[in-house]
Amino acid sequence: MEHKPQDRVGAQVAELGARMVQQAEPLADALVDRIRAAVPVYRTDAAVSAEELRRTCLDNIHFVFGPIGRVPALNSPESRENGRQRARAGVPLTAVMEAYRVAARFLWEQLADTAARSAVPAEVTVRAASEMWLVLDTYTQHMAEGYREEITAQLLSREQERSALLEALLEGRLAEADLWDAADVLRIPARGPYVVIAARVPDIGRHALPQAEAALRGIGAASAWRLLHDVEVGVARLPGFGSGSDSGSDARSGAGVGLALDRLAEVLGSDSGARVGVSPPYDDLRETASALRLARIALRGAFDGRRVTLFDRDPLAVVAAVGTPEVMRHIARSVLVALDRLSPERRSLLLSTFGAWLDSGGSADQAAGVLFCHPNTVRHRLRRLEEHTGRSLADPRGIAELSVAFEIDRRVSRAPRPR
Repeated sequence: MEHKPQDRVGAQVAELGARMVQQAEPLADALVDRIRAAVPVYRTDAAVSAEELRRTCLDNIHFVFGPIGRVPALNSPESRENGRQRARAGVPLTAVMEAYRVAARFLWEQLADTAARSAVPAEVTVRAASEMWLVLDTYTQHMAEGYREEITAQLLSREQERSALLEALLEGRLAEADLWDAADVLRIPARGPYVVIAARVPDIGRHALPQAEAALRGIGAASAWRLLHDVEVGVARLPGFGSGSDSGSDARSGAGVGLALDRLAEVLGSDSGARVGVSPPYDDLRETASALRLARIALRGAFDGRRVTLFDRDPLAVVAAVGTPEVMRHIARSVLVALDRLSPERRSLLLSTFGAWLDSGGSADQAAGVLFCHPNTVRHRLRRLEEHTGRSLADPRGIAELSVAFEIDRRVSRAPRPR
């Protein structure tokens, strides 16, 4: 029975493929030399041994030319697995892709040379080349898919490990012997000073500070983050501290920490509209669980007018946050109850003037600049506040009571006031 013309071409293509397979051993040796000369990462056995590279080359020669002329290459689990293996070995994808390109050029050269020496008709060579390039394209695509699958799996595994370690750290369940390993996995320095950051999430499962890790990295502050049901928590190494022993408690007490906290607060305040609490600085990662509790307290002191509260910088805000809302509201009303007889606008004016005066260090002139009014206007409003509350701003105790009541009022006293 005679072959149809196209069938005869297919048979000749298969014969040409068989000749290539017969040369597989020397072709594999030559291909290994070609790849090692062209792709630097393959020149040593550090990532991929010569034996492993030769085995892969030999397999690919059989996979490419074995079915040529008969069965189209629609799938390549071997190439997918090869991609996974190269990802596990740490070979960059660009290097693997370059090795595949070198192999493709080499195999085409050898196919063309064998066809010429065998006096194969041009139509047979063209069809063999077409099928070979189709197979190589399929293999390259599946290799890249396998590589990316492995990288994704590795990233997921590392993130799960990182999340578990951070959870143990936040809960105080990490042994001292594990601290160095934990710092390495969390990608934060093993020496402080650190702070814990707690940010109120907008909803369960949604990030409060989605860009915080990258933003803090931009100022030299390494951090690790975990999303809880009510807050997003970060452990951050303060920026501007070296890895030497002088970055411990001595440095923590200096002006450097204050500057670092300012930079940290500026970044956190610009990341989103979330309310944020920051713990006092600490040096030992074993203190993270305690620092988290303080960061949560500081978070309760944050409000729309001041979204970032530093525990050590704003003690009045912390004091205003530590009690239950009912108790805090009661304390505020006991001091400010007489203001309830005023109109809401007048009440707000007196309190905002007092707040500006506090922020200005007790200077009526500076407060007037903030409020865009005359200093005498500031003094007049403060006298009215003294008259209504019975507290004198010349008395330290009176200032303290008004300050605490003021901080509570603008944070937790949001319920309608009785007339």
